[in-house]
Amino acid sequence: MKLNTYVQQSSNLFARNRLLQFVVIVLAVCLMFTSFMAYRAVRYQKVILIPPQMTGTVEFVQGKPTEAYIQDIGRRILSLATTYSPSTARKQFNELLVYYAPESYPEASILWYSLAGRIEESQVSSVFYPQTLSMKDNRIEVFGDLKQYTGNTRLENTTRTYFLDYQIRDGRFSLLSFKEKEKSGEERSEK
Repeated sequence: MKLNTYVQQSSNLFARNRLLQFVVIVLAVCLMFTSFMAYRAVRYQKVILIPPQMTGTVEFVQGKPTEAYIQDIGRRILSLATTYSPSTARKQFNELLVYYAPESYPEASILWYSLAGRIEESQVSSVFYPQTLSMKDNRIEVFGDLKQYTGNTRLENTTRTYFLDYQIRDGRFSLLSFKEKEKSGEERSEK
């Protein structure tokens, strides 16, 4: 940089020094501004996922999922647990167990695998048609029609209410329990 505005060499050095100080201050202000904007972008970022077999987008805003995500995953779990045939039950229950939280998995695996064995032995098919789905306090409540068949014979045609207790841990949906509401109003474990 050559700055020879003044006759004296020392005045030119002082002018050059002031110019360099101004440039350093401008760069520091720009760095602070970009750091603030990067912090703001990270804090308010929105991650949008589209997992397989989901009907819509999944959004996590500040680490919390939207209701649409919870409803979609609840419908998926409900379909895996309540709509099956003897040939698909074990595979569906294997897929269902992936959603369980680690602390709930041992009990759930015993329950679902024993149910799969009973379904294969008795050749029972089941279809559940959800009508209403409501959510509150990490619980999904689903009401709908359940139809069960053995061969071509209808075993049951009734309404049922299921409760799905869940938690969101590190952005991952984890199923804690899957319960069926008794006619008397109390809850019991599935099947």
